[in-house]
Amino acid sequence: MFNRPPHNAAALVWGLLTMALLVGILLYRYAYCCRPHEPVQPLPFTHSSHTAAEKANMDCRACHATAHHAAGAGRPTSGTCLDCHRHILASDSRLLPLHAAANPDHPAHTGEPLRWVRRAPLPDTISFHHDQHTAAGHTCSECHPDPDKQLPHTMQSCLNCHRSRQLPTSCDRCHK
Repeated sequence: MFNRPPHNAAALVWGLLTMALLVGILLYRYAYCCRPHEPVQPLPFTHSSHTAAEKANMDCRACHATAHHAAGAGRPTSGTCLDCHRHILASDSRLLPLHAAANPDHPAHTGEPLRWVRRAPLPDTISFHHDQHTAAGHTCSECHPDPDKQLPHTMQSCLNCHRSRQLPTSCDRCHK
C-alpha cells in the first residue's frame, strides 16, 4: 500500500564513519597539540623536568628569584637558563632557540631574546604580591601544586584560601 523508500545503509555507515573521524581528530588535537589555554612558547618547557626530585630537583627560587622579595615571581633570563644548559642537554636541538638568544659561542647566536608568553596573566585590576604570601610562610606548591597544568587562579579560589585561614577578604586587598 505505502511504498517506503529503501533504507540507505551505505549513507548511514559513511555518516557514522565521518562523525567518528571528526571526533578522533578533535580528541587527537586536544591530547597531543597545544590546548587552548596553553600558548605556544619559544621552547618546550616543563616545570616538572626541573623541579621533580627524580629529575633536576631544583628549588623554584633558582629560576623565580624575586618571588620571596617582590610582587612578581619573575621569569628567568635566557642567561639564567644558559647557566645550566650550556652544559646540560647542550646539544639538544630543542634548545637551539635558547642558544640563539643567549650563547655568543654558539654558531646560531643571534642575540634575539626569547619571547615567552605568560600562561596565567592577572587582569590589570588585580594586585597580587608573591612576597606577602611567602613571608607568611606559604610554599610555592600550596598555590601551584602542578605548575605545568596550572590554570589561572580565580577570585573564588583566592577567597576560599583566605576564608579557610581567617584572613582578610575585603575587595581592596586585591582589587586596585
